[in-house]
Amino acid sequence: MSDKKTTAKVPSSLVNTLTSHTGAINAITFSSQAGTYVLTGSSDRQIHLSRTEPATDPDKKKQSPGPIQKYVAHGYPILDIAVSRDNQTFASVGGDRSVFLWDVASGGSEGTSRRFGSNTNQGHSSRINCVAFTGDGDTVIASGSDDTSVRLWDVKSRDTKPLMVLDEAKDGISSIVVTGNGYEIVAASVDGRVRSYDVRMGRVTVDVFPGSVTSLDVSRDAKTILVGCLDGRIRLMDRGDGTCLRAFPPEEDNAKSYKNTSLRLKSCLAINESLVLSGSEDDGNVRGWDVLSGKSVGDVNVSPSGKVVSVVKWREGSQAQGRQGLWAGGSADGVVKIYSTG
Repeated sequence: MSDKKTTAKVPSSLVNTLTSHTGAINAITFSSQAGTYVLTGSSDRQIHLSRTEPATDPDKKKQSPGPIQKYVAHGYPILDIAVSRDNQTFASVGGDRSVFLWDVASGGSEGTSRRFGSNTNQGHSSRINCVAFTGDGDTVIASGSDDTSVRLWDVKSRDTKPLMVLDEAKDGISSIVVTGNGYEIVAASVDGRVRSYDVRMGRVTVDVFPGSVTSLDVSRDAKTILVGCLDGRIRLMDRGDGTCLRAFPPEEDNAKSYKNTSLRLKSCLAINESLVLSGSEDDGNVRGWDVLSGKSVGDVNVSPSGKVVSVVKWREGSQAQGRQGLWAGGSADGVVKIYSTG
């Protein structure tokens, strides 16, 4: 790894500010591939589709005129969003206890093409915290709930029953990620476990953590995973042998206080997986740590009012496509700010 990566700072060049939501931001997802668009989900029960960068001069208030599309079928706060690789559909979940599948091109309440779990007694019995596409061609949706189960839904089938129910957890499922091959589902639980399910082999492996697990982000090669816990630490784990490669913040780092003891804070890997980004319960800042050294590389104030930034999402840049890396932070005041590496 080059020295340039080890001295990277938290990108702080503001390119867009989204203010269309009236409730706390709980979910942020960039569109697949180019990442030209961003979907945001809020406690106001709406999902908004916006441009990651404003069409007008970004120096003019650095604010876009409003979302391109709104999706308004949810009756409860929206807690997570997942986008299919072809960008044609996305799934959303929340307090409704159903998985909503949307056609991106359609807005309003008419945009929902399917609802999984609402017409069967085999659906989730409590709020759904997380959702992800999996399987060949994103033909399966995985959802994790406070009812302690992960349920798999067949997008192509008209059968209302889940394909499979993974119910090994002893407490609520807080986060789900799917590895690059599309067949391994990793689920975090409030019971302090991270369970990796190899769906094809019918095998599950379990890693134990010292606190409730609330956040997951997996590396592109699926060899490492970023795990956020309510013991106030974020850990980069080797998935091969279960060892902790690095913990953030390091124990000796008292200069920049970081707190996570009660809220679900969604942290992420950034800048070719050389940085870790996360909000904190104490303020409206997003902090960054260097993956190699574990040391703090600065912070960015996303919410001047001090509202917690509970979700941070990264979109990788591409020299071939001529685009910079971006990250978005969503705060409890309903504002989403997007920053670039430029």
